[in-house]
Amino acid sequence: MASPIAKLGPEVLLEVFEWLSLGGPAALVPAALCCKKWHPQALFVLYGDVVLDQRRLVRFADSCADREVRSLTLRLDAIRVDPYEPTGAQSEAELRLEALRCLCPRIAKMRPVAVSLSLNFPFPYPVARAVADLLDHLPACCVSLEVDVRYGSSVAPHLAADAHIHPHMCDAVRAVLPRLQHLRLRLPLICPAVFSAEPPGRDGSCQAVSAPTLKTCVVNLGLRPPGPYTSQGVWASPCGGDFEQTPHIGQLTRAPSAMPPLAPALTAFARLNAATLERLWVLDVEPRAAGRPHSWAAWVRRDFLADASAPIPLANIGGFRAQAWLARVPDPAGSPRDWISQPDVLEGLVEGGTWVEDASGARLPAAPRRRRDAREALARAPFQARQPISCMLWRNEDITGEALFPTGPGELMRRWDLEEITPSGWTRDDYTASYMVRS
Repeated sequence: MASPIAKLGPEVLLEVFEWLSLGGPAALVPAALCCKKWHPQALFVLYGDVVLDQRRLVRFADSCADREVRSLTLRLDAIRVDPYEPTGAQSEAELRLEALRCLCPRIAKMRPVAVSLSLNFPFPYPVARAVADLLDHLPACCVSLEVDVRYGSSVAPHLAADAHIHPHMCDAVRAVLPRLQHLRLRLPLICPAVFSAEPPGRDGSCQAVSAPTLKTCVVNLGLRPPGPYTSQGVWASPCGGDFEQTPHIGQLTRAPSAMPPLAPALTAFARLNAATLERLWVLDVEPRAAGRPHSWAAWVRRDFLADASAPIPLANIGGFRAQAWLARVPDPAGSPRDWISQPDVLEGLVEGGTWVEDASGARLPAAPRRRRDAREALARAPFQARQPISCMLWRNEDITGEALFPTGPGELMRRWDLEEITPSGWTRDDYTASYMVRS
């Protein structure tokens, strides 16, 4: 007599294996080896949403990169550089670049629908070339793309092979843009070439690229959370300048922001593709004003479809607690709300949850599969129920009964002044985190 489980149809088995996969890839291996009936369904789930880190990338590129997958998430964290012995970081960076080169010709056979690349290399390794090659090999079925590149450390230029060769990554992004449905970019160098086929004219006009299927586009110019420092390596810069000035951790000079040259191209792009675009946001950075004790750093969300902007003040209220960053995020249903979590989770909220990370670690656009981010952000009350942490902003707003920050929407390219407001009838001392008192 056949076992009842042997009568399960393929669609039921797939659902069972999806739930089983929440325990990690290893939980699916016994199912894949159980019998011929289970083997293809288990492999479909096992290689469905592939998540690779620095340890898995090399093995996957060597042995598994010919399998079809639904999505590919590649996350390479920052490499620690020992200033007295940088050769270890040099070897790790070169190993990663070689694995990326091996993945390039095979990604077409994998046929992913969504690709997320989050790469953190020591400056000045030529990661732009590896990304451009991967984009050149993307299959036509790939309609969702996330490229997040940062330089989280640095080494001496003579240690990085071909450090002087950095192709224009923006051209590679523009080449795949017409077939995409979802795009998220965070690049240390970015210019109008992503959205415009020709350089801007003398009058600022641009020949925008047509993207007939694009629904969401988020460009994040913030390379690390805005904070008390005034700018080094904090925002993306325009292409075409001195490559030595590429934003990176350890940079000692203040580089210009990429926002001003991007704005005309994005305006033209929004106008041409308004019929299909649902979201075209740029996450800009407003550093804390030097010498002003009640000023906050902030993200600024610039909405090119609504022709408006809104500030999102940000601060660490928990010292060394990574989960205790506070952001005041605009709420479409009403007043801005305070959320507390780690910076990358708050960044996802500020971007409107356009891309989320599920329980398996896969990064995917939220809309097609209605996924929720597996990582958590808390409102003020639940946060304080877990941890007895407060901040002077909350105390002063509670006692005055007024919000102390300006709120959006404002003009698209407005420079927001995030100085805490002192309400009429109140005063405070001229130092950071001072109490409000009746005047």
